[in-house]
Amino acid sequence: MNLTILICTHNRASLLSRTLNSLNQAHRPADCRVDIMVIANACTDDTADVLENYARQASNREWLPLDWYIETIPGKSHALNSAIPKLHSELVAFVDDDHRVDRDYLK
Repeated sequence: MNLTILICTHNRASLLSRTLNSLNQAHRPADCRVDIMVIANACTDDTADVLENYARQASNREWLPLDWYIETIPGKSHALNSAIPKLHSELVAFVDDDHRVDRDYLK
């Protein structure tokens, strides 16, 4: 089974970084692959840099894998609608870019 954590973000790079860290500190289910998808929604801050840096470090640090995409049209509904055809997992969880998750969230 696969689980994708979907995060839509707009100009909240520092908060997004904390959210990604929180997800990586959560206990992972043994029988489920977990990855993260981020939709950078019309971002003009350093969100792309944060995501590129995370993606480069993910495999070296055994972090959750990350795919990210740019949605140029502002608005969360545009970000969510652009994510839907990109999702290929059986399960999807939605996390906001300013959330921290419980250590058992992924289980």
